[in-house]
Amino acid sequence: MGARANSKIALVLAIAAVLFSCSSNIETATETIKPLETLPTIVSAEPMKPTEVEPVQITDRKYIVEKYSDVSPMKFGERMEGIISGFNPSGKQIALTLDACGGSYDRRITDYLEKKKIKATLFISGKWIDGHEKELKRLSEVSLFQIENHGTTHKPLTSDGRAVYGISGTRGVGEAYDEVMVNSDRLESITGRTPRFFRSGTAFYDDVSICMLKDLGISAAGYTISGDGGATYSKSKIIKTIKGAKPGDIILVHMNHPESDTYEGLVAALQELSDSGFEFITLSEVVENR
Repeated sequence: MGARANSKIALVLAIAAVLFSCSSNIETATETIKPLETLPTIVSAEPMKPTEVEPVQITDRKYIVEKYSDVSPMKFGERMEGIISGFNPSGKQIALTLDACGGSYDRRITDYLEKKKIKATLFISGKWIDGHEKELKRLSEVSLFQIENHGTTHKPLTSDGRAVYGISGTRGVGEAYDEVMVNSDRLESITGRTPRFFRSGTAFYDDVSICMLKDLGISAAGYTISGDGGATYSKSKIIKTIKGAKPGDIILVHMNHPESDTYEGLVAALQELSDSGFEFITLSEVVENR
């Protein structure tokens, strides 16, 4: 075979070797690429929108604070995506919720509910626990009642401290975290059960705090009917307001103002609703219906 033929053969073999080498390198590189979920997050120069935050259900305070440190709230209120405000009923169902914001205790309300076997979800704040820890323990042992979280200091849950009804919200995500989790831990230590729902003081939230609650695996609780107007309504107004409830409504009244007309108005309204065939369910049952 001539020298020219030998050169051609050598060239073909060289090209084949190069092609084989490139193919091998591509396969190796593909095998070493990390799965998408393990790649580091690229942080945009623009503030991240709360709606872009995916829930991870993690309770580490440092992680939560770092995750939302550069997130600016875009919404604030009682009604927004992520807040449970009403539900799809299975028949004539209503959810009765009682807030214990702080101060005193109108035991007549819970005694009546026990007597009539009416279910209710009780939202308990740290301020109320301070004076009623033994009673909280007793209430947690009543099968009709579901004990949930109303905040450590009874504040609106915000990431920037904005106020409503003259009450300043939590200032920063760290304080919002403590508003939820400090009281959650306290409730668990007393009742033996971890709260699943959180209702902020005033029931106002911003969208950053709602995203934070999702990360914590906690549902933000709202309402559809303010039954006693923050324990300010007259008996007749309470009756009229609550009697207007429809299947799927969530009623909010207060159990910490025995000086108000809440007890008398609530009892009269509940009797009429019961006589009309309404069933009262807890928020856990509400979620099952959603």
